[in-house]
Amino acid sequence: MFADKSIIANFQSYAYTVDLSKKEHIYSTAEKVKSDVGKVDIVINNAGVVTGKKIFDCPDNLMELTMAVNTHSLFYTTKAFVPTMLETNHGHVVTVASMAGKVGVCGLVDYCASKHGAVGFHESLTAELDALGKDGVKTTVICPYYIDTGMFDGVETKSPTLFPVLQPQYVVDCIMEAVLTNKEMIAMPRFNYFVMFAMGFLPTDVLHLIRDYLGGNSMMDHFTGRVKND
Repeated sequence: MFADKSIIANFQSYAYTVDLSKKEHIYSTAEKVKSDVGKVDIVINNAGVVTGKKIFDCPDNLMELTMAVNTHSLFYTTKAFVPTMLETNHGHVVTVASMAGKVGVCGLVDYCASKHGAVGFHESLTAELDALGKDGVKTTVICPYYIDTGMFDGVETKSPTLFPVLQPQYVVDCIMEAVLTNKEMIAMPRFNYFVMFAMGFLPTDVLHLIRDYLGGNSMMDHFTGRVKND
């Protein structure tokens, strides 16, 4: 989308290190950001972690980390940055959730729970902004399938035609378009819209059979995730 680098050549960027599992660090870093650059107009909650372990194999501290980074941090970043958006009735909050926030997957209990929380957070935040009459503060939730960033290395997709592993640039372009056009929700790939529609009327037994047929019970069996280089 930004192939012409001259478009952004005159803009200054800032980088900060923040531990999203610690709310005090989020709040203190947010104050530094506002001190350095002023009002923040767009917040994109994109950070996420995954353990890739089944619930009985996952240590409590890793489950707690997943919830802290993937879900709890959304509350703190929103409370840190959105009040100034409310003052001017202008801004945008983007919540990068996942299709794992719409369906359950074997081997991703903590991750799915955290992303369901992210989707619920988005929907409730949208409702609260609407109740406040702040129609200039927009919200968008992003629900992609697996993205080829290394985070889900080893995951096997049984139907790559319907559910391809997504390329990062494609996802970025979709998010940018959603922000620019004020879309409230996007799912990737597009077949996931049908999945969400079908979940609304198909019996649960049928949904379980479809999930198993599409590999939802086994796709995490060979998960490795990002491998740290010593």
